[in-house]
Amino acid sequence: MTHHHTHDHHSHHSSDVKTLFWCFLVITTFMAIEFVAGKWFDSLALVADAGHMANDAFALALSLLSLLLAKHAKKLSWWLSVINTMSLLVIAVFVIIKAIYRLQNPVFIDAVPMMLVAAIGLFVNVFVAYQMLNANQQNINVRLAYLHVLVDLLGSVVAMVAGLVIYLFGWLWIDGVASLVLGVFVLRSGCVALLALIKRD
Repeated sequence: MTHHHTHDHHSHHSSDVKTLFWCFLVITTFMAIEFVAGKWFDSLALVADAGHMANDAFALALSLLSLLLAKHAKKLSWWLSVINTMSLLVIAVFVIIKAIYRLQNPVFIDAVPMMLVAAIGLFVNVFVAYQMLNANQQNINVRLAYLHVLVDLLGSVVAMVAGLVIYLFGWLWIDGVASLVLGVFVLRSGCVALLALIKRD
């Protein structure tokens, strides 16, 4: 029974490592393509989205490293998970501050490029998130990586909806409201993940 459980756990572990690695590869590739395209077409939106994907790649790399070290260096693995969670909280605070500033100082937004970039980001993040759903969600490292990708996925949805509303009605304030809702969701998710890590320790 114990042998079967150990084998099952090892199978889960290697499967999670493989999933995270492939997701990291996909995100990094698209990040590079977006960055080059952004520079080529002089598009700030594409470069900014490449920055978002760079953060995802960083989170995935941390989760992957933490997963690989989980057996041999548990404390280091735990600290890597904490850093990953803290980066999620930093993103949340940054998004909330930026959203409040945007609500107070609305600026003109070119809705079409905004929706196009969001659609590219959504396509990549839906693919990566779907792959991660097949991984072991009980593992905190997989869960954290999934949360980072989910935040970006929701960010793409928010950007597409906001872009469409701005294009149709010209309501510039919707960008700030949508970003604020996203920021609060990310903050809540980050706090839940941090509490889970503290309890585990």
